[in-house]
Amino acid sequence: MVCALVVLVVATATATESKNDERKSDVWLKANIVTSYTLNQNLNPFDFDVEVENGIVSLSGTVDSEVEKDLAIEIAKGVEGVKDVNSSIMIEPGTKAEERKEPEFFRTVEDATITAKVKSRLLWNRNTNGMDINVVTENAVVTLKGKVASAAQGDLAAQMAKNTTGVERVMKEFEIVPEPKKAEKKGTLETIEEKTNDAWITTKVKSMLLFSKEADGVDISVASL
Repeated sequence: MVCALVVLVVATATATESKNDERKSDVWLKANIVTSYTLNQNLNPFDFDVEVENGIVSLSGTVDSEVEKDLAIEIAKGVEGVKDVNSSIMIEPGTKAEERKEPEFFRTVEDATITAKVKSRLLWNRNTNGMDINVVTENAVVTLKGKVASAAQGDLAAQMAKNTTGVERVMKEFEIVPEPKKAEKKGTLETIEEKTNDAWITTKVKSMLLFSKEADGVDISVASL
């Protein structure tokens, strides 16, 4: 009688642990499916209701097209551990993807990524790496602020930002501050170069006069200053 009681208790405990494992597995599967929808740019996780029981996924909600519906189902099927997917997703044409409200966190991450990409491109370009430009991104709209040496430099930076993946629009708020001219130096090397150039010019002019019929026989002195 005692032995039978012990076996019954152990069996009950094992069954309870099995149910707990299944529940944990279902929660894990649901979290992975919702995360996959969030990271996919063509789907909005708020459009779906995801339920998982014993590895079987039930999807409901609305999408814009048949393609989006099939995409949602295939993503769910692709999650490891999913046994089957049942769908009652409804199609409501006319709901544009860009008009759907994206999760605030997801949009913030996207904007931060765009800012990093634009800054990186400006940093690695030899004509913009020294420019004092601040990059701000909000809802995929990039605003460039700071000082540039010319309008052309500002246009270059704006075009580079516009060509960055994910950017929808670029706004420029530049202050044009021309670079100061380099101070003239009168060092020994420059003096030698100037004298060499003067001598070269003098020799060239003398040669031209020497072989010119109009100047033949004329006493002309040539000097370069």
